[in-house]
Amino acid sequence: MGAPPSRARVGPVRARVTRGVAVAAAVAVVAVAAVAVVAVGVARWWQGGGGTYAPRRVLVHTSVTPTRSLFGQPLTATVRVVVDPARVDPGSVAVTTRFAPFAVRDERDDVRHVGRADVLSFAYTLQCLSAGCLPRPATGRSKGAATAFQLHVARVTARRRDGRAISVAARWPVFGVQSRLTAQDIAYSQPQIEAPLSAPAVTWRASPALLAALASALAALLVVGAGGLLASAALRDGRPLRALRIPRNLTPVERALRLAEFAARRGETDESRRALERLAIELRRRGETRHAAEAERLAWSQLRPTESTVAELAGEVRSNGAR
Repeated sequence: MGAPPSRARVGPVRARVTRGVAVAAAVAVVAVAAVAVVAVGVARWWQGGGGTYAPRRVLVHTSVTPTRSLFGQPLTATVRVVVDPARVDPGSVAVTTRFAPFAVRDERDDVRHVGRADVLSFAYTLQCLSAGCLPRPATGRSKGAATAFQLHVARVTARRRDGRAISVAARWPVFGVQSRLTAQDIAYSQPQIEAPLSAPAVTWRASPALLAALASALAALLVVGAGGLLASAALRDGRPLRALRIPRNLTPVERALRLAEFAARRGETDESRRALERLAIELRRRGETRHAAEAERLAWSQLRPTESTVAELAGEVRSNGAR
């Protein structure tokens, strides 16, 4: 019986990380991060959280609507307070004000979250049917008169997370009240208050939510497509990520030898051929024509330079003293 066939031993294969692979990986990470940012932003927008703004101080805005009304018509006075819940306790926000001669018919409050900020709204429905709200011109006659009113200053108080108190004064805007009634009309009759006009329902030809979803999906596809193009271009760079560092005190011949050995050891045929051609040029400058011809032949031979052939040439060059 013949001897059993021998099994060739295959050494461990070392994966080479080239510059192209590193750049492609970086592009992939950036693309994934960009898509994640778009997804998170869309999710927050969809839930009504949009944005990350939060004021460093307490912001207060006041309004009175309508800005011009008839005598006896209900008004809405609103105080909006914007705070950063990380700095200010929203539950401690309070509004103190006086509406005389107007009477408060209703009051309500609510809280909305906009990004990292909390928007607290305090709305008061006001109405005044007394003589103190009767518009009077300079002549003292009330018929057809119009008077500008301004409510008393509102005081907004809150407490910071560190326990310190906050107090902000907010002025109300000026609003006008007019009437066609005389003082006798007001005394002997009940004013008729016009019903407030309701705004028509808002309609869209295309759903804003659908358009936002399509635009976000298109943005994500564009990011992925751009990342794919950049990665495909980067993968063409086959240079090793870690380049050989050669000391500057070496001679040009020794530098070329180190480059050729390094490239042959890593199996980089193109880099090995370039290094051998450079070695041939440096040897020819030193008059080593025989070794220069051998380096040039090895550089451009049909068979690729191997680690053993390059090591053999390097040994002959160094033994000859051409370093």
